[in-house]
Amino acid sequence: MPFLSRPLGRAEKAILGVLTVAAITAATVLVVLGLGGEGACGDGLVESANGEECVGVADATAASPAFAPGADGPDERIADLVRQIGAENERVRAGWEDDDSSAREPYVRVGLMMPFNATESSAMTPEVVQNTLAGVLTAQLAANRGQGVNYQLLLANVGKDLSQWRPAVDALAALTTGKAPTREDSPLVGVVGLPNSERDTEDAAVALSRADIPAVSGVLSSPEISADTLFKSAPSNTESVAALADYLEGHPGARPGKPSGYLVWDSRKEDDYVANTRDNMRDAFGEEYQLENRSSSFVGIMGDYKGAPRRFSPAARGICRLEADTVFYAGRDSDLPYLITQLSDEPECDDFDAEIRILRVATGLPEGLTNEQVRADMAEARVVTVGASATDAPSWRAGDGADERFTTFATGFAKVSGLPGEALDDGYAIMHHDAFTVLAQAVGTALDDLNRPDGGESDRLPSKLDVYNTITNMKVVAGGDPCQDCVHGASGQFGFDVEKDNWPVCKPVPVIEYPRPEDADRPRLYRTFQGQDGTCPA
Repeated sequence: MPFLSRPLGRAEKAILGVLTVAAITAATVLVVLGLGGEGACGDGLVESANGEECVGVADATAASPAFAPGADGPDERIADLVRQIGAENERVRAGWEDDDSSAREPYVRVGLMMPFNATESSAMTPEVVQNTLAGVLTAQLAANRGQGVNYQLLLANVGKDLSQWRPAVDALAALTTGKAPTREDSPLVGVVGLPNSERDTEDAAVALSRADIPAVSGVLSSPEISADTLFKSAPSNTESVAALADYLEGHPGARPGKPSGYLVWDSRKEDDYVANTRDNMRDAFGEEYQLENRSSSFVGIMGDYKGAPRRFSPAARGICRLEADTVFYAGRDSDLPYLITQLSDEPECDDFDAEIRILRVATGLPEGLTNEQVRADMAEARVVTVGASATDAPSWRAGDGADERFTTFATGFAKVSGLPGEALDDGYAIMHHDAFTVLAQAVGTALDDLNRPDGGESDRLPSKLDVYNTITNMKVVAGGDPCQDCVHGASGQFGFDVEKDNWPVCKPVPVIEYPRPEDADRPRLYRTFQGQDGTCPA
């Protein structure tokens, strides 16, 4: 698999256009975006600092183990999606270069920055990588249907722990231009991805910002992660905790007036998501639910070894001894089933017969909560999870609260990926689709402005700066049509505000109760930066 290792010269840029359909089909010829030659990683690949991975940026190709790793060869779930992205990239290039084509359209490029090397302890699991790729591919195909400009998707591998981002950022910056791009330039207009709220993500986002490259994260949620050109399409931890507070007002629990709470938190200091979620929960609920001395920590599975992970015995004993019916969980989704299992096995819980609510900040409903064994453990321990989420695909797939945009996306996703509807439940496909949609919508708006009949420049394509400036004006406004210029995503409508650090404004934050109690009313919908009167922006 080719990667960019330094800025491209003219000859190297020419090489970028030689990918053929036959090469994709045969899965043997790679698009050389780097220097070429046979290094430790193959044609133009960049070896990571730890020598364990091949990182950087490449056009999609079917023959790359670096983008579809597996113990027994390439992971076909990921490899097939990469092949489809490669085929679409080639169709876009060939269509533009075909002088005889009546449908000849210029194209721009978007980088997808994320880890492609996945293990149980890495930043993204293979299933999450698969769902993310399928969501972005669905968005790419939708954008490439008669919009006046097409999109190629470049894959930017930052390593399984997110730390190997420098080659990817340098390569993406080399594909931008400091001048107004024409239709012949096929410029890079932005980046999507940056999936985890960690310091490496912020460092990468700051480096992209220094290169004036707009980036839209699909699932990043910690308010501590910030950069000038970084936009977030998911609600922040602060807003999600506000949605949980709104939920608790209407669902006070079994003992109104005498709430009994407990905080369970991941002790990994380098993970900003869990640290910030913990702090927000303490600030919002600490006094009322007596969390100061009612908490336990654990070591999460994600990241380097920090001691035995997933030791939830202290938490389970504390919850049941103190009869805490409302548990605030500040940890990763992959660890939560182990807490539930411990609650079902803990002898201290045998005499505690109240329902235990576990409140969490979420992207969606993770696969780990829905398997048969965990469902049995939830029933045994009388556990219900309550997630303030960026998405609610289970309800939307059932027609409850869904709108036309989600339905259109879900149909396209199934056709592209061949995956069941449950693959949408974790939210990663939906939110990365929406991140790409932000860029595509901004490109389309900027293109219309640049090529307007009253003096626009008809040969212009939007630059990275045009795209950035357009996103800053994708707002929710008061009066008239409040979403005239905002984002129309599969997860709902929302806008941005640079005064709110580029977080989504008026983004729906559904609260998912799982398993949903029988005959329960759907919790009222919270929206980010919602005012006291229930309207937004605040």
